[in-house]
Amino acid sequence: MIFRLFCLLAALSLTYANGTDDSTLFISAFNIQVFGKSKVSKDYVVEKLVQIIKRYDMTVVQEIRDIDEVAFPQLVDAVNAASDIKYSSFMSPRSGRTSSKEQYGYIYNPEKLQVLSQFEFPDDREDIFEREPYIVKFADLRNNAAQSQFNTIVLHAKPDDAVSEVSALADAYDYAVAATGETNAIIMGDLNADCSYITSSEWSQVKLCTESRFSWMIPNSADTTVSSTDCAYDRIVTAGDITPFVIDAAVFDFETEYRMTNSEAKEVSDHFPVEFYVSLT
Repeated sequence: MIFRLFCLLAALSLTYANGTDDSTLFISAFNIQVFGKSKVSKDYVVEKLVQIIKRYDMTVVQEIRDIDEVAFPQLVDAVNAASDIKYSSFMSPRSGRTSSKEQYGYIYNPEKLQVLSQFEFPDDREDIFEREPYIVKFADLRNNAAQSQFNTIVLHAKPDDAVSEVSALADAYDYAVAATGETNAIIMGDLNADCSYITSSEWSQVKLCTESRFSWMIPNSADTTVSSTDCAYDRIVTAGDITPFVIDAAVFDFETEYRMTNSEAKEVSDHFPVEFYVSLT
């Protein structure tokens, strides 16, 4: 009951932090609305995206829609040109049931993080997901603590199927544990986990919420949207021994932080990033 109340109603302190240091990992998940060649061609948008991504040791970008797969590498190049850190990057395969396919893109600091394995959740038999979750096992290169290896499981949920897709993330977690031998996990992304897509009466159907092994770090009271809506679509959920080390989860309101107009912010995305620290030292 306590967990369920936390999952549905808890209000965490959304503290906005800047920068990172060697004692922590600073990670974000960011749905950059319809990210492709058109968006990366806009200098102002790229400038703000670079400013945002440079804050983090790792950013997972969702909603990459670019059949030629050139926009994301161009963004990474722009980040590296503006940063002392030379970020590494990779993309998931393109996925989706229609011609409008998407990819997940990862930008990370290779001095702090090492990719150990990566793969797509196999969803061929039941076809629950519009865009299959992508699983990446990382090692934190800064220490040898038990929590220094962890899986990230990223999803951009289909809005109309959010209840079933978010619930099935519990199965994706179990698959990741079996495949990697790692129980520590950070599940994140635009889960469309609020408002009309997962209503208050539907949370009891969501295994990722009802099972106590999962902890939700972004509460229902948060607003992760740039528009006038007030919805906590973007989430961070943890499992395993890493949970106590995931701290200060927050929504990064770049509109306010960078003193942008709402129209300017919407040019960047209709979502704010969600961010958190992993403090393992």
